[in-house]
Amino acid sequence: MKKIIFTFGLALLSIFFFSCEKEEAPEAAFSAIEGSSSNQSISIDFTDNSSNSPSEWLWTFEGGTPSTSTEKNPTITYTSSGTFDVTLEVSNEGGTNETISYDYINIGEFNNPTHTEMDITINNKTRTVPVEDYALFANIDNTSMEFYAETYGTTSTGSMIGLDIYWEGTADLNEYSSWNLNVNEDFVFFYVTNSGSDNLNPFYVNWGTNDETEDNIIIENNESMTSTGYYYANSGMEVRGYLQSSSTAYVYWIEGTHFNLQWTTNQYKDLGNTNKSTKEIEKEKQEVRNPNAGNIYQTGAK
Repeated sequence: MKKIIFTFGLALLSIFFFSCEKEEAPEAAFSAIEGSSSNQSISIDFTDNSSNSPSEWLWTFEGGTPSTSTEKNPTITYTSSGTFDVTLEVSNEGGTNETISYDYINIGEFNNPTHTEMDITINNKTRTVPVEDYALFANIDNTSMEFYAETYGTTSTGSMIGLDIYWEGTADLNEYSSWNLNVNEDFVFFYVTNSGSDNLNPFYVNWGTNDETEDNIIIENNESMTSTGYYYANSGMEVRGYLQSSSTAYVYWIEGTHFNLQWTTNQYKDLGNTNKSTKEIEKEKQEVRNPNAGNIYQTGAK
């Protein structure tokens, strides 16, 4: 009987001490991955990895929408570029703990100031960016973005016209969070306004030089501005458009005589309009959506 009472007493004592043990406070930790995204909106899915079973969460997201959350695993949207901190505070009956990850969400903005849509690839994601538009890309816990981009003129069926201009390198978001992908003054983009009696085909640029290109495109005689492609810009360069009905008759433009290159970033010429005003000539540089962004010039052409 004494043995039973003694055993029962130990059991009560162990229950007493066990019930008096304080719950251990959590230790905050989290991770994140990119969720569904578009050119101008990026969703980030956050996961709570805290230890010791927190029962309450308070997140703070610099630059995000919403800017705070009490969910365990929230999804946050970013619509502007920058390097952003994330804070997580977790609690249970044992206490509270907080962690801050600085420059954890990094959103880069890449602008297309060229004359054709541009494909930009970062982190195995490729976005097609229209002219004078932009796309956002995300890095988790890394402020450097390795990128590849290219652009070129196309026919209505998607065939390339002229040169393929490309960029590749690394953008430092600590320097600029927004970058313009520019074509430098070594290249020129041509539009042609055909007011003649016949369509033009084929179309030659830098006729008779090592930089000569031939494009099998039809420039209709409808007095509308036709987009062509990118070409090497050379002093005295000759551009030719053969009459579609003849293998020998052509119209031509010579730099310095019929048109003048402006030798500016993202330059273009509209051939066929001979009576340009000074204001129109000044506009022969593509508008830049974000003039305060950093500038990246093309790596080359192929």
